[in-house]
Amino acid sequence: MTLFEQFKELVPDNKQLCEEAATELLGPLSEDKIKSMFSSLVDQMSDQIYERYLHYENLSGQKLTDDLIARDGTISFEDMKSLHMSISQSRKTRAGKAFEFIIGEMFKRLHYPFEPQQLVDGATPDFLMPSYAHFEENPIDCIIFTAKRTLRERWRQIVTEANKGYAFFLATIDPKVTNNQINEAMKHKIYFVMPENLVSKNEHYKCSPNVITFEQFFEDHLDPAVRRWSR
Repeated sequence: MTLFEQFKELVPDNKQLCEEAATELLGPLSEDKIKSMFSSLVDQMSDQIYERYLHYENLSGQKLTDDLIARDGTISFEDMKSLHMSISQSRKTRAGKAFEFIIGEMFKRLHYPFEPQQLVDGATPDFLMPSYAHFEENPIDCIIFTAKRTLRERWRQIVTEANKGYAFFLATIDPKVTNNQINEAMKHKIYFVMPENLVSKNEHYKCSPNVITFEQFFEDHLDPAVRRWSR
């Protein structure tokens, strides 16, 4: 067993940390409150899950190091370097999955209809709204919603997936989306959906019609679609 495999056994899995944060932050809130605070809650939950993970990462890393020294008397620099690289990569992967969890969990608590990870034209978006059955009957009436914490996560693939006839929304908390990326996204009918504070403090986000807040997504796109789907 590698050092990283031993480390992973000591750290709580991502799902557990995400569910703990959801219970603490979302549990006491009504649906109306979650919806009105959606942008803020995305930020709060992201921060809390990350802080919880760092806490366990430090505890687990120290325990693993102490156990190795107690058992073997030493640990090589190469082993430690490899371990740190693996932990760094895992941290990014977990953060991306946590962001996806946050969006999905709040959609559930708001009773928005969706099916996760459905195969759509060779791609698997995070959320297909309202359902795959509806998509088969009327694909242009559906919403494709994907959550990517940063645009470094398969940006080119996202553009390819979005080049279809239905509405495509990309949730992100990336503060470094470029004007070129925003313009390219507009050509492919991609909306960026971001927390309100991220949009408000970034001038080129505010001036781009395809950069919207979560609250604008609900008011202008998802809520009208839900009423249409219900009819």
